[in-house]
Amino acid sequence: MNLTLLLLVACPVFFFRVAEHERLSPWFWSTASIGLVAIAVLSGAGTAVTLIAQAGLFAALWWANARRQSRRCRRRGYRKSRRR
Repeated sequence: MNLTLLLLVACPVFFFRVAEHERLSPWFWSTASIGLVAIAVLSGAGTAVTLIAQAGLFAALWWANARRQSRRCRRRGYRKSRRR
């Protein structure tokens, strides 16, 4: 139970800080992390499942940031440089 409580506190704080750094909505990502931990606890899933779900959420955050940067570059007219 102590590890679950630690995950319930540490993961949302981590996602808040990362989303803030990446200029995404920190409250959205923190709430999503709390939701994942709550679902894992209510369904009786173990710690490993909770950590895998958090890793999946981190992958989603990374993908959202990459997509946002790609859109911004396309709007500004930047092109990827080709290496020869």
